[in-house]
Amino acid sequence: MSQPEFDCSHSIEIDDEPRHHLVIANEFVRAFAVEIAPGDRTLCHHHPNDYFLYVASGTEIISAARDEEPKRLNYQDGECELSTAGLTHVVENLGDKPFRNVVVELLPRAQTLQRGARPTAIKGETEIEPVLEKPPGVVLRIGIQPGGELEIPGPAVLASPYDEGLMAKELDAYDIPLDGFRKLMWVCAPRTVAVKNVGSKAARLLLFQIGQNG
Repeated sequence: MSQPEFDCSHSIEIDDEPRHHLVIANEFVRAFAVEIAPGDRTLCHHHPNDYFLYVASGTEIISAARDEEPKRLNYQDGECELSTAGLTHVVENLGDKPFRNVVVELLPRAQTLQRGARPTAIKGETEIEPVLEKPPGVVLRIGIQPGGELEIPGPAVLASPYDEGLMAKELDAYDIPLDGFRKLMWVCAPRTVAVKNVGSKAARLLLFQIGQNG
């Protein structure tokens, strides 16, 4: 395992890396659904901003950063971290299942946002679990039982990376499916959205609340 095997003499920006699927882009955040197949590796790419990383499907990987020795890392489902800007690396999936994660990149203007209130249950059974809190944001994992509903204020990124039966409502009807790994949703302040579990089993919602905690 030598550095030439993971050549980073030339790098591309993260939004040009084909395994990083850009879903949301605005003045505050960019959000990516990242999927690296077993045995596959990314191109050498650069992370120009701080970013939250949430692992939806973990496995063993190699992260080979420019000018550093490659590192073997074993990510578990549900791990979350805040990484600082500047990383340039190649990632290879050594496991036998896809390495899936949600990346929420914090653009400079994210620091100017005021974080919204915690989600509020409307009906049914919900459970809110803090995963990580580091300025300027907090990551929450929310369990929603069948028929359960809750209201979520912006600014926030919503993700349902487990392909479960969640629907979002912006106006009068629950008409926005959050039913796939790449179904990410931006909620801008001062808007709120409601999310409901319309399926027959418990579902998990991932919530990145963006902004300073006032």
